[in-house]
Amino acid sequence: MMNSAFVSRVEKTIRLQRLFRPGDTLVVALSGGTDSTALLDILSRLHGYHLRLIAVHLNHCLRGVESDADEEFCRILAARHAIAFEARRINIKKVAEDYRLNLEDAGRRARIEFFDEIRIKYDAAAVALAHHADDQAETVLMRLLRGSGMTGLSGMAYRNTRGYVRPLLEISRAEIEQYLRRRGLEWREDASNGDTVYLRNRIRHQLLPLLEQYNPDIRSTLAATASIIGGDEALLAELTEQAFAGSCRVVEGRVVCDIAHLGTLNLALRRRVLRHAFQQLTGTLEGVNLRHIDAIGDLIDSARPNSRLALPHRVAVVREYGTLKFSRLSDAASDADFELLITAPGCYLLPAGGSVTVELAGSASAPRTADSACFDLANTPLPWLVRPFRPGDRMTPFGMSGRKKVKDIFIDRKIPLSERKRIPLLFCGDDLIWIAGVCASELSRIDLRTDAVVKVTWNKQDGYK
Repeated sequence: MMNSAFVSRVEKTIRLQRLFRPGDTLVVALSGGTDSTALLDILSRLHGYHLRLIAVHLNHCLRGVESDADEEFCRILAARHAIAFEARRINIKKVAEDYRLNLEDAGRRARIEFFDEIRIKYDAAAVALAHHADDQAETVLMRLLRGSGMTGLSGMAYRNTRGYVRPLLEISRAEIEQYLRRRGLEWREDASNGDTVYLRNRIRHQLLPLLEQYNPDIRSTLAATASIIGGDEALLAELTEQAFAGSCRVVEGRVVCDIAHLGTLNLALRRRVLRHAFQQLTGTLEGVNLRHIDAIGDLIDSARPNSRLALPHRVAVVREYGTLKFSRLSDAASDADFELLITAPGCYLLPAGGSVTVELAGSASAPRTADSACFDLANTPLPWLVRPFRPGDRMTPFGMSGRKKVKDIFIDRKIPLSERKRIPLLFCGDDLIWIAGVCASELSRIDLRTDAVVKVTWNKQDGYK
């Protein structure tokens, strides 16, 4: 009778959290320990669900014959339930060494990769994990010790964005063991669970027993706290989405944010929006901490109109006047240098995209646009050279007598740093005669009596801003 009530509690969690539906295919992570053995048994007994279950086991090859015995136990257990079984052997120690990871992280990444592969193979609705309330308490303490905001302190979600579900998150370890004994079920004990080399095990065997001297119900208290924070976190996530939509947009693989709008946000909300912008670009927040987010905030608050910052995952954050841009490093890097020789009228393609068109205009009265200029071939004879901006470039702007740095012209016109290398510069000999779309030099002055006028037009690439 008590086991029936136990299963009903799990059913209630599944229903309230909408973890999956009757008839769904589920991949069940099976280690052979107490938790996953109980989870498999419970899922097979859910009234009216008729689930299609696939048991998956990753052999970490860390404990020799014991690891192999765990795999065989899981294989037999799956056969007893008459369900499909998928197993894989991975030398986690070697993976950790090759990728410079600790064993816990290497194991976690290998499991996720394997479970995702099996989920796709069977077109499963979810991957079911056996994390329980005690695991939740340990997770909250781990994240608290390492330093975490509300997202981390909300603990493990009932269902995450990968489609991993945790039906036992409200059940304690003691209750799970009691369930197995009453059902007469066997399980495997992993000796490494007692190894205090691992932080989680030190928390489980040392810190939590100490805290229980102050609060005997500390495990359930931490789990309940995580649940409360998780609810608040869900609400804040909605507000973050709204603020992000009002401040930022995704354009051509970059996230572009309006600094003025970001400046109106509460500091805590702004931090969340910046984290969300980073995650939109990379798909992860791994390796990103408060120091990184506040460094982006410093760009926003800085009096400097142009500045940049390098972040994990090869992300560049660039401040350009009133705009903040998140880009992958390969996208944020300057366009490769090039030199293009113009020897006659025609259309010349630019390496960075777009083109320059040179055509005979006939007279100085030829119609012009913001991206075109006219020149007298008598004063500026062909051939011409087109190339990107380089530090030290100077010109004599139309109507002026002195030379001026191109960099200062860009600053005066508020041309963003990331766009400066994309603007073609036109040279006649050593003289810069036109900064495309920005300004022409004094050498573009045309005698109204001339009939040797050439019109040059910069045809910007699609999507150029």
